[in-house]
Amino acid sequence: MAKSKVYLHETIDIVGTGSDAYKRATASLGLGRSDGGAPLVGTFQQSGSTGEWPKVVNLWEIGDWGDWARSLDKQYTRASGQPPELKRWWSDATAHRSGGFDRILEAAPFSPTRAELLEQRVQGLACLQEIATTLPGQAERYLEEVEAHWLKHAARRGLRLMGAYTTAMRDDEAVLLWCLPGFRQFTRHLSDVRTARTTRRWAARARKFRVSYRETLLVPSSWCVVHPDFRDAPPEGETDRGQ
Repeated sequence: MAKSKVYLHETIDIVGTGSDAYKRATASLGLGRSDGGAPLVGTFQQSGSTGEWPKVVNLWEIGDWGDWARSLDKQYTRASGQPPELKRWWSDATAHRSGGFDRILEAAPFSPTRAELLEQRVQGLACLQEIATTLPGQAERYLEEVEAHWLKHAARRGLRLMGAYTTAMRDDEAVLLWCLPGFRQFTRHLSDVRTARTTRRWAARARKFRVSYRETLLVPSSWCVVHPDFRDAPPEGETDRGQ
C-alpha cells in the first residue's frame, strides 16, 4: 500500500514561550534546501484548546528508506559525524524545546507529496490532525476505507487531504492531516460532525477498523507548504544548512 516516500512527524515539547522561535529555527533548517536533506513540509502550532500545550508539530519529507538510512548515518555513526551546522542548530534549539515524540510515517498511495500539495495549491489557515488507533493489523485497511468512503465527503465539508500515513514499526496506528481554509470552516465542520448523515455513516464504517482516535487543531505557520504566504526559503538572514 505504501508509497516510496517516508516522513518524519515530530511533536515537540516547547519551553515557555519559545514556540515562535523554535518554528523559525526549524524553517531555517528545512526550507530552500540544496544539500539533498529532507525538506520541511511544515511547522505548526498545536492549539492549546484541543490538546497539550505548548506544542509544535513538524512534518518532514524524508524521501525513501535509503534516505532515512543516510540521515541516521549522519546522526549516529562515528565515521560520518554530525555536520557542524547541524550540531550548532541542535545546541541552539535546546533553548526552546525540552523533548518530544517522533514517528516515522509511510505515505498511503493517495497521500499527496510535498510537491503535489504545492502544485495543487492546497492552502488554508487551519489543519485537522487525526491520530487513529486501529485494530491490530488494520492501519492500512483503515486508510483504504478513508480513500474509498470518506475522502470525497470530507472534501464537500471543506477538508482537503494534506497527508495519509501509517506509522512505521507498528501496525495499529494511522495519521491523517486535513487542511481547511480557516477557523470558521473548522468549527462549522465540528458543529455537526456527530449529527450529519454523511459523517454518521462514515463513523459507523470507521468503527469496523478504528478503535479510537484523537483529533487536534494544528495552526500552520507561514513556513508550512499549505499556508497562503508560504515561500520555500529560510527566514530572512538565516541560511545555515544541515541534514
